[in-house]
Amino acid sequence: MAEPGAVRSLADHLSLRERIVARLRQAIITGELAQKSRLIEPELARQLNVSRTPLREAIRQLEAEGFVTTVPRFGSFVSEITPQDVEDLYAIRTVIEGLAARQAAENPDSAKREVLDDILVDLAKRTGDYRQYHEISGRFHDIIVELSGNRRLQGIYHSLAQHVSRMRTLSLAVRGRPEISLRGHRRIATAILRGRGAEAERAMRVHIEAAYGVLKRTVRSAPGRSATGSARGASPKQRRAE
Repeated sequence: MAEPGAVRSLADHLSLRERIVARLRQAIITGELAQKSRLIEPELARQLNVSRTPLREAIRQLEAEGFVTTVPRFGSFVSEITPQDVEDLYAIRTVIEGLAARQAAENPDSAKREVLDDILVDLAKRTGDYRQYHEISGRFHDIIVELSGNRRLQGIYHSLAQHVSRMRTLSLAVRGRPEISLRGHRRIATAILRGRGAEAERAMRVHIEAAYGVLKRTVRSAPGRSATGSARGASPKQRRAE
């Protein structure tokens, strides 16, 4: 009788799809693939050195996640971030991350000082490059949610984190925002390390509301265009309407 291990696993194919999803998702988050830009399958397959089948599966998954929109007869496009998207997501962020900051402050974990001090030092080194700052800033927020010790809250946060990251790219690209963001992060960390829950929650809410204001202006200032300033990605239907 053959050993069960002799049957070849099907996981390789799924692993390839997931790698494609991760690569395309990251390109959308960072703006490498601009809002409303068309996902041309032959070109993407060539660039990624993959076949069309796992690529199509990856695009369908990204559509389910809200990063891609498919227009019948025209193709798939990177989803646009609308003012309503920003308002909805940041309203949730304010509540979820405000609570996380409060609970992190009330958490007696003695290791949090070293963790927060280290990441603030790292953030201060990255303010000159908003893309590098963006990556570390995301880790700062991840750490606070983890320090909350609230697993339910962590689950909700992580379900939103990729879309938050995409919007954070836009807000941090505004001149001077990394320096302002760093000051907000320092106020949040200081309140947490002093064990002041209400103050930490308030500092987090103020920080997120400030980012929301910048992002709202950024999205609204570019009607009919991607927030990166490019209109070349508009779908045929959208171009006809302009």
